[in-house]
Amino acid sequence: MKKKEEAGWQKVLFAIIMMIISIPAIGISAYLYEKSFRDIFMLLMIVTACFGMTLISFFQSNVFQALHYDNGGHLSRFVIMFLLGTAAACLLPMLSDAGWILPVFALALTLFSNTITGLTAYAGLLCVCAYFASADILTFLMYFLTGIIFAVLFERLDNDYKTGAPMSVAMMIYVIEIAAKVIFQNHGALAADVLVMPVMNVFVTFILMLAVLRFYCAVVIDKEKGRYLRINDQEYELLAKYKEEDKQTYYNAIHTAYFAEKTARLLHMDVDVAKNGGYYHRIIVLECKKQDKSLEEICQENKFPPEAVQLLQEYIYKSQPMKMRETVAVYLADCVVSSIMYLIEKGEEQNQDRDYGKIATAIIHRKIGSGVLNNSGISLADLSGIEKIYTGEKLYYDFLRRE
Repeated sequence: MKKKEEAGWQKVLFAIIMMIISIPAIGISAYLYEKSFRDIFMLLMIVTACFGMTLISFFQSNVFQALHYDNGGHLSRFVIMFLLGTAAACLLPMLSDAGWILPVFALALTLFSNTITGLTAYAGLLCVCAYFASADILTFLMYFLTGIIFAVLFERLDNDYKTGAPMSVAMMIYVIEIAAKVIFQNHGALAADVLVMPVMNVFVTFILMLAVLRFYCAVVIDKEKGRYLRINDQEYELLAKYKEEDKQTYYNAIHTAYFAEKTARLLHMDVDVAKNGGYYHRIIVLECKKQDKSLEEICQENKFPPEAVQLLQEYIYKSQPMKMRETVAVYLADCVVSSIMYLIEKGEEQNQDRDYGKIATAIIHRKIGSGVLNNSGISLADLSGIEKIYTGEKLYYDFLRRE
């Protein structure tokens, strides 16, 4: 409990630092841009309200678990990006509006919070920049809508970290917008000196986007993959000890993880999360009883990622409906594996003609008919795909018979 309180105070501290640095910085910048004291006062009131709403949106999204990935526990990343965006908003008006690189911050702020929080912060920063530069409404709209495009295209990156297509689309749109702006502003008469700033803008924006995505990959995606590589290893101590203490639980974990991983891979689910759930859906329950600890405490000790914890909560806590597609994959895999292992244990393996694919299909149909999956995110197409996976499986059933 103490750690949670310290984390909460740390978030409050970061929020205070964000407001203390950003608002006075904008006030000083407004003074240096020779704005009147009346305008500065009104600007600070509006900026305070906007930045305050940004923080409220972040904390509210955290409460309702609407933030992307593990951003709820890392407000500092968002604050750093926001303060860099504040500095950019105060300095960029010294350049022509063709040289603003602000859309990069729409991407960064969204990645390290969620879409609504990131765009709220970006809108405030863009308003400050446009006000200092006395930019026209069309310039503001161009950068604002471009920021939305950047945010939406990279809203959720999968574990394969596929950024090629979003990057190509984002930069193509941005180049077209910048080119159109320059052409219309100069009435079609283009000179070399006119193109210098837009070209530099596009180049710098592209480099900064790569830097933001690389940083994001390092602190989020690679970090999560490292955790999964560790805990999804069959030699990991929490899993390996059941190989000696409880072989039935161990083999159930191995076989369930196999089918859950295969399902997740073929149906484009999160493979690491599904495999992790297959390994630990029963082991965690046993560990909770042995150690007299909660599921969350066991997961925290072993540094399970948030998505893995959520899957186990949905699977184990009957009061929580299964929502994640990966939870359904683990649930059906466990039902099939447990039933087949039971038949094998009872000597049914002597009947070599038994069609275990049909048994698996019957089990899946019964679970679907029970209504236990009604609140999940699984689709009819997914269920059809899952059925084909178990129906088409042959070699692994033979392996189970020889177990």
